[in-house]
Amino acid sequence: MSFRRANRVNVSPSQIMEEVTKDLPFERLVELYPNYVNQNFRLYKTMELPSYVHGYSLAIEYMRNWFVQKFPKNNNTPTGTYFNTIYVNGSHVLDNWKNWNNYNIRREPPMLAIVPTLSPDYDRENIDMYMGDARIMLRASKLEDSFLKDYKNKIFLYLRLREMEMNFNFRIRVNTRSEQLDLFNKLELWFRVGTTQQDNISADFHIPYNIIIQIAKDAHFDINEENNTIVDIPAFVSYLNQHSTAPIIFKMRAINQKPEFFIRARNLYTHLAIRDKIQIDDGERSGKLNNNFHLDMNVQLHIPIPHFYAYMNQIPISDSIFVSEKKPSIGIYSINNYKVEPENELGWPYIIMTSYAAEKGEDSIDISPLFDSETWPVAKVLHEDLKLSISPSGFLDIKVFHNQEYAYMNGREANYHIDYKHMKIILDEEILDKGVMYEIFVYADMNYVNSRLATIESFNKRITSDQLSGTDIHSIDEQNRH
Repeated sequence: MSFRRANRVNVSPSQIMEEVTKDLPFERLVELYPNYVNQNFRLYKTMELPSYVHGYSLAIEYMRNWFVQKFPKNNNTPTGTYFNTIYVNGSHVLDNWKNWNNYNIRREPPMLAIVPTLSPDYDRENIDMYMGDARIMLRASKLEDSFLKDYKNKIFLYLRLREMEMNFNFRIRVNTRSEQLDLFNKLELWFRVGTTQQDNISADFHIPYNIIIQIAKDAHFDINEENNTIVDIPAFVSYLNQHSTAPIIFKMRAINQKPEFFIRARNLYTHLAIRDKIQIDDGERSGKLNNNFHLDMNVQLHIPIPHFYAYMNQIPISDSIFVSEKKPSIGIYSINNYKVEPENELGWPYIIMTSYAAEKGEDSIDISPLFDSETWPVAKVLHEDLKLSISPSGFLDIKVFHNQEYAYMNGREANYHIDYKHMKIILDEEILDKGVMYEIFVYADMNYVNSRLATIESFNKRITSDQLSGTDIHSIDEQNRH
């Protein structure tokens, strides 16, 4: 008895990928096979560099607020702070004359001068030392890490950050030696002199207008060709926030006095080092008396700022670069090939996809761990709405499905209802002896989330600390005295 030799069938990697991906929606392709998406959907990438001065000014504004807020407020001074005058080196010569008053004629201590110095050669010990050209940098821009994702129009916007180092000298002038010594003692405590410290901040990063206009064109919004502006701004802002994981704000840009678009970046890690001791002098001699005593404090700041934006779309523009891998690669996955819709019936994108193995006897699934982050915008809005007895069902849509094996017998979608008060999925079905694997998908109205977050956090400043401000020290001191 002999066996016939089977004929060999040659299958190319592209044929395998076509078979594996034919039933997958586009957003799942992005997550599982980003290289395949780049090669077969021809996504063009365009690099846009934001203003470096924008990050420079954000750092100065943050350090000014960080320093001044440590002191008690004084509404009787022109600045509304402890200081009669605050001067930032490099500011416009007439900046202090915007509000006319007699303090501009004769300035009295206490006074504060802030001298920032940029470290242009700082590269975070070669981490931010970029040796590649634009093509290499764009190839490192991951499609799945974009903060703006519109799967329908194939529009993606990615932001790459870098770290800036700046040194600040804070120089205080007071009238008398006693004021100088008292401040010396307080500054050592308030600022933890001789240590390093960290802070988490929120900042508004400017989105270059060229990118904004291109997004509007690719998303089929009307453009006024005469002045190159978007016709329906409210609808466009709503569209951006619907597809963005971070709030996008339309407000006045101070440097050119034009309304433009900003992304509200949250939970940014900053590092401050106050290694040098505070320096004091013997004042200035005037006749037989000494006055104008000074204190000097040096601080080093490391703060993240925008490096570049990468805009990805199927339609090439003038300076687009098509980036693809030289050789196709295939990833082997064990997956349940569900056809998951990128949006629900209301057009909300899905933000969470997870699995849960339920055992016999379980009648609920605790979903609170999915929303326990204090910095995630969706979780923050959910908890704030629950405090106000507002049901999250107005902006959240949770869907629960059976795994494939169980779905053949009992249908794909499970029988359940959501208890938002206790953050549980209540199962209205009996679980088999061997248990059931559930697939949970959470959809969210990101336009509501980003708009609500702007109301909760009051985006009235372009850079703020996410932690307690230094002024709380004085309120605690007042309570202790009484």
